Amino acid sequence: MTEIYGVQLEPNITSLSIWSLIKELPAERQGRIHRFMRKEDALRTLTGDILSRLLICSRLDIKNRDIQLIQNAYGKPSLREDCGLHFNNSHSGKWVVCAVDESPVGIDVEEVKEMDFGIAERFFSKQECFDLHRRQDEAKLNYFFDLWTLKESYIKAAGMGLSLPLDSFSIRVGRERIELDTRNELNRCSFKQYDIDPAYKLSVCAMHDRFPDHIRILNIEELYERFMAYV
Repeated sequence: MTEIYGVQLEPNITSLSIWSLIKELPAERQGRIHRFMRKEDALRTLTGDILSRLLICSRLDIKNRDIQLIQNAYGKPSLREDCGLHFNNSHSGKWVVCAVDESPVGIDVEEVKEMDFGIAERFFSKQECFDLHRRQDEAKLNYFFDLWTLKESYIKAAGMGLSLPLDSFSIRVGRERIELDTRNELNRCSFKQYDIDPAYKLSVCAMHDRFPDHIRILNIEELYERFMAYV
């Protein structure tokens, strides 16, 4: 079964104890975090890394120092050892989320905000554009982000980044189920959406339909305390 966790970031971020965990990351990740101009961006990336590592340590019963990650040709990280565990994280605004599973998994969270729907013509399939433009006002905006997060979760599960064109597959969100139409190699997967926050959309793609009913939510201090058990 997929496990999904979310961490809600706090407004006052300068004194958070999680900053001290930068040193627990590989040098390359430390450098990336330090290069961010905005502390909010640095915190989201740091939190995503720590959350992923916490879930890996918990599932495999190992210490953080024993985690060895590699990247595939498209930049998706995975565990060096073939231990049958996959993970993926995402962040947007005040939320950081992560999913772990025994098979490839993808997750995407996005803050819902005003959007130029012309973007849909560039990245969505003809069917998706048709379904989108049938809607009006708030329903149209919400459906745009439904599609966007679902498509991102699919691409991330496939592990091929944007080398897999967004218009090479089509997703339709119905009342009972989410349908995928594609000729891509990844064609047997399931989707689920979660109501993490009224102002956000969250979608998960997995190779099965064994999704949890709810996301497990941590605050950032709980994340720090749980992670320290594996340092």
